[in-house]
Parts: sequence; C-alpha cells; structure tokens
Amino acid sequence: MVHAFSGGSLIRITGDLDLSTAARLRATFETALASDPWIIVDLSRAGVTDSVGLGVLVAARHGARRRGGDVLLAAAPPFLVSFLQAARLGGVFTMFDTVPQAMTATLSRGTGPR
Repeated sequence: MVHAFSGGSLIRITGDLDLSTAARLRATFETALASDPWIIVDLSRAGVTDSVGLGVLVAARHGARRRGGDVLLAAAPPFLVSFLQAARLGGVFTMFDTVPQAMTATLSRGTGPR
C-alpha cells in the first residue's frame, strides 16, 4: 500500500517479498514513482525475501534514481540486512532504523545512512 506524504511516498511491506508478490510489488512501486521519485519502504513487517523480491527493490531504486529520487529502506529486519550484505547490496541502499528517521531525511533531502 502506498501512502503519500509531503516529499515522497511510503510503502509498507507486510509479508514476503518473493516471486508470488513480485508483480504486485512492482505495480506498487510504479504507482508511487508516478507521484514522487522519493520512496521509503517500511520493512518492519517484511517476511521472507528471495532474489526476485530483492530484484524488485533494486529495479525500483534504479527507477527512482533516474527520476532524481531514491528508495530508502526503513526498519529492515536483521535477516534482510544480512541478505542485502550477502548479495553485496548493503551499501547500495540507504537504510534507516525507523520510518520517522527516513521521513525526516526525505523531507530535508539529507539521506545519510544509519
């Protein structure tokens, strides 16, 4: 689900990021990118993530960056952080411990990592 706010969009992930949810997640990112290229992804309720789900996140980030924005990850569970690091993507995404921290950074466009 996409929640627009002044300065970006918030996408809350509930459940798995995998092959079974990839098409819906892609569509959600496209909807968000159509209104603003700055997206925060709340991963606090994310479940299992596979390479397809990770690919959707990477593609969304590329789309956002082409439009002058970015995809920021917030509240990522430890297993997802480990997965990103194992895939050598830990330094690609800007991550924040909480959604409010990511929102503050987005609003000020200062997106320093945690």
